[in-house]
Order: sequence, then structure tokens, then C-alpha cells
Amino acid sequence: MLFISKLLPIFVYPLGLSLSLLAASMTGALLSFRRLKIFAFAGAVLILWVSSTPLVAEWAASSLERQYPAKPIAETPTAEVAIVLGGAVGQPLPPRVEAGLSEASDRVLHAARLYKAGRVKRILVTAGNIPWVSSVKPEAELIKDLLMEWGVPSEAIELASQSRNTYENALEIKNIWQREGFGSALLVTSATHMPRAMATFLRAGLPVEASTADVRIVESANPFALLPDAGALGTSTNAMKEWLGLLVYRLRGWA
Repeated sequence: MLFISKLLPIFVYPLGLSLSLLAASMTGALLSFRRLKIFAFAGAVLILWVSSTPLVAEWAASSLERQYPAKPIAETPTAEVAIVLGGAVGQPLPPRVEAGLSEASDRVLHAARLYKAGRVKRILVTAGNIPWVSSVKPEAELIKDLLMEWGVPSEAIELASQSRNTYENALEIKNIWQREGFGSALLVTSATHMPRAMATFLRAGLPVEASTADVRIVESANPFALLPDAGALGTSTNAMKEWLGLLVYRLRGWA
């Protein structure tokens, strides 16, 4: 089921959908279906162009990011624990000699800053590995190593390394929450992921507050906002992933 949930959305993301339409266009050409060939090809080009423009990509991502705006550390409320979601650190697989940092690693740095500023007393990391992806050890352990490198003591970090998606994160954290008797927590994840994460954790009965990191959309004037850009395609794809994920989670009663 996890494999299917990761595979099926690929065909509705801009690139996958465009390739599917190009395949339909080629089929139409081979079978002499002129309208299919033309409309499928035009649809592929239109979808790929629109989703690759910074204007559209930034609008799609900001519609998620502005729901839980980032706050300075000094204005963040105190809590017993910061809950950090995974997806931030890459495995130290050859030729790497150490774990790699992604854009989302900002959330790990943000959690370290919260601890060092005294906003939380402990950090709870929830991050497992997807079974078909090569790994050296659970991502939660890699994140712990990074937190310790950034000055957080080992005894202040607790790991939850069995969950593989946001829903499982919430369930695993709920068990630890009940066992430890936490009263308050800051949920730390990327700005685009925060709406789905907050909805999922609140649905699970966990009274968390958002502490947003990894804000990617900034105010800027871009004279080329309507021209295709590979980075914009990635941004719009990630935004679509989050909106579709939130829809599916709500339909399944997870958020």
C-alpha cells in the first residue's frame, strides 16, 4: 500500500502527467486519431509550461506556506518538547562519507536553535526509512547525530524511527506522548508541509503548535516569472504533492 501511495501520484504531477499526454499523442499519431494527437500534445506542453513558471510555482507554494508563518525564535512559545519530522537528511551511501543535507534540513537546525534558546527542554525526532530505498541506518539516528553536532546533548534527544509517512509519524508520536505525559509541543517541519502535518497531528489528538522552518518563497521581483524554470517545476510539484496529500488524508480521516 505504501508503494502504491508513492507511485500513483507520479502520474498526476506535472512532469508525469505531461509525459502521459505525450504518450497519448504518439498513440493518436500511430492510430491516425488526429484530434487525440493534437489535444494531448497541446495539453502536455501547456501543463509543463505553466507548472514550470516561477509565477505559478510561487503562488502554489505560498498558498501553503502562509497558513503557518514562521516566527523568530524569541517570539516562539515555550513547550516541553520539539517534534521534528524527517525527510531532511540523506543517507551516507557511497561515494558519500557522511550524511547529506537537503533543503529541508533547515527544520533540524531550527529545532537545535529552539533547544539552545530554551524554548524546549527536549527534542523528539520522528523519521524512519522507506523500505525500498537503500539506507545505512534510520534517518532519525542521522538527525540525532546532526543535532548533537549542533550542540544538543544526547540525553535531550529521543528517537521514533519506525514511521514512514506523516500519518505514521503522528501515531508513533502519540504512543510516546502518552507514555511520557507531555503537556505541550512545538511541531517542526517545512513551511509547505506544515498544513498537512498540523492537520494530521491535531486529528490524532496531539495539541501541538506550529514552529515553521524551511520557508522557500520570499518576496522578490522576477522579470522572468512567466518563463519556464526547472527549479519552479520542482516547487510546483512539491506544492501539488502537499495539496493532494492533504486531500487524501482528509478523505481517509487522517487529517
